[in-house]
Amino acid sequence: MRRMSVTDVPTTSDRIRYQVDRFLSWSPFARFLGLFAISFVLVMFCAVLAKLVVTPDEGETFDIFEAMWFAMTRVADAGTMGGDKGTLTRFVATLATLSGVGVVALLIGLVSSTVGEKIENLRKGRSPVIDSGHTLILGFNEKIFAILRELREANSNQQHASIIILSDTDKEEVETFVRERMGEMGVTRVIVRQGSPFSVQDLRKVGAGRARSIIVLADDSARAGARSDAESGDMGAIKTLLALRRIPGALEKNHVVVELLDANRRSVVEKLGNGGVEVVAMAETLSRMMVQTSRQNGLAEVYRHLLSYEGSEFYFRAYPELEGQSFGDAQWKMKDGVVCGVRRPGHDGAAAQCLLNPPDHFLLDAGDELLVIAEDDDSFSLTAEHEPIVAAEFHGAPPIARSPERMLICGLSPKLEDMLRELDHYVLPGSEVCLMPGTETPQVEALLKVELKNLKLRLIAGDPTMPEPLKQAVTGDFIVTMVVADTSRDSEEADARTVITVLLLRELIRDFAEPTPRIISEILDPRTKDLLEQDYGADFVVSAEMTSMLLAQVSERRDLNMVFADLFDSDGNEIYLKRAACYAVIGSPTNWLAVQYVARQRNEVAIGYLRSNDLPVINPSQSEDVVLEEVDRVIVIAEDDAEALGDERGGELPQPSMPSQKARSPLLPPEPRAAALPAPSTVSAGPRVEGPSTAPRPPLPVKPKS
Repeated sequence: MRRMSVTDVPTTSDRIRYQVDRFLSWSPFARFLGLFAISFVLVMFCAVLAKLVVTPDEGETFDIFEAMWFAMTRVADAGTMGGDKGTLTRFVATLATLSGVGVVALLIGLVSSTVGEKIENLRKGRSPVIDSGHTLILGFNEKIFAILRELREANSNQQHASIIILSDTDKEEVETFVRERMGEMGVTRVIVRQGSPFSVQDLRKVGAGRARSIIVLADDSARAGARSDAESGDMGAIKTLLALRRIPGALEKNHVVVELLDANRRSVVEKLGNGGVEVVAMAETLSRMMVQTSRQNGLAEVYRHLLSYEGSEFYFRAYPELEGQSFGDAQWKMKDGVVCGVRRPGHDGAAAQCLLNPPDHFLLDAGDELLVIAEDDDSFSLTAEHEPIVAAEFHGAPPIARSPERMLICGLSPKLEDMLRELDHYVLPGSEVCLMPGTETPQVEALLKVELKNLKLRLIAGDPTMPEPLKQAVTGDFIVTMVVADTSRDSEEADARTVITVLLLRELIRDFAEPTPRIISEILDPRTKDLLEQDYGADFVVSAEMTSMLLAQVSERRDLNMVFADLFDSDGNEIYLKRAACYAVIGSPTNWLAVQYVARQRNEVAIGYLRSNDLPVINPSQSEDVVLEEVDRVIVIAEDDAEALGDERGGELPQPSMPSQKARSPLLPPEPRAAALPAPSTVSAGPRVEGPSTAPRPPLPVKPKS
């Protein structure tokens, strides 16, 4: 057995120093306590010496307490020894004074270091937050700036509001980014703390139990293109929920909005949340949005307006006086707002339901809330008695004959298979999609084997970021050219490839005869959109921005999650841009309420209009007379894309819809729906939200989930 050498054995002085180090490193209080102990020892030592050498005046006593006073006054004040007499007395007084100098020096050092540590803790964001009713954001990435922008707008009518950011990123770095990117935040204070979203202690420090809502951001470095990265990103959200379950008040007095990269983990996250979680999984939604935007130019901008707090947005409002009245009656009693749905609370443990675009004869119950699109939460009221009048010369729009389409998709994305399956439901048989991924991977081979009913796939070799291969691939008979972003790449690299491809496409199609192919592209970084928004020549979907806006909306009102889930779901009510001729006489002034009335007769809700090469107008003034042209579109919430009787449609419908045998005007193509309440489909397991109510799409069959 090896014997310990003498040098390995700590000496007594080593032990003393070790214990002193432990004591002093315990806390600032321990340091001051140690200084007090040292001062007391020095005073007592000098008091004993003074008791031995100081000769008291006649008639006076000089006991130990007088000696302690003698020593303490000289330790605290060097000028006290000026009146001392006698060599030994002066020696003791000088020794006490020098001890006092040392004590004061130590005191100054301790105060300085303690104040410095406190400032350092403040600088690094380690101090607790006492705010309540705030919005707590866990994580830091590019999405946070769009969230802050939306929350700043949402809080603009409040007296004060606060947003707290907790992340592993250095506090000063986060504050610098927020200050430079956001500028003035108005009444909203942004408080930054550094820590782990998985730490119970750090979550308590930022008042997770007192927050009004909590947003959990997915790890920006975890891309949906790599399964392992998506798993690691979602595991972080799950660990955060486990930590929140240990915080009193969290998940009970507030709700948590969780961004997931993989929608398959929705059920696990909702069970962990125990009814206090809203899940936002945008991968599938963005796939559908890309396809819908490629079919309807300008739809991406409509979604941006609905998801933003700038302009008009969704609000829920209860009107007890409407109990027993029909949804159609509520439509024409609403002033300065568009009634587009109803939220019915759950009873006896049943989940709440939200119906978009219910039939006019749907009766309102006690506790029902109207879903209204309005400019602000106090800008609409139930004080109108509208009686819309449709012009006698309005006879609806003529049908449009369609033919198989050709389109080009440049780039490679993990969402591409979902997009192809979604696109297959909108086109006629014989349509063709040309794929130009720019690389040969197993994913490309798998795409060519996808079973589609109406689409034919063709692979085009070459890199879409190079002029020559792209020039050979693009022809004038393409209806649309779509550029998808490769999320497995860095966002800057992916956006750079997207921008190059779009600029090349714009140059190529400039010489084509009208109508030229439309360009729709996907952008990952919102900063790229800011650079190109003014002169891009294409419609675009900004993935991170759309996700951020939805997170902000749901954090403010969790019930909106089921509304947007229904709008984004291909099986329920969706946003469509339909020909203006279906709703008004082209070129003639038409009151906006008359447009809304025609839409209701078509079992739709008109929420705005979009002029060619202009921004959408959501919730127009009810007194406005609009002059719509042939190229303009009316924005409606509807169950399908039917426009006029006899229109050819895609999907599995072999023949166009036939006119009803009843005496119906051509402006009313859809048949009246049954009065039965559609059954809701599950979106969230929360106590107040179980998901959008979706009815079967009347003439289209239900689309299979991808």
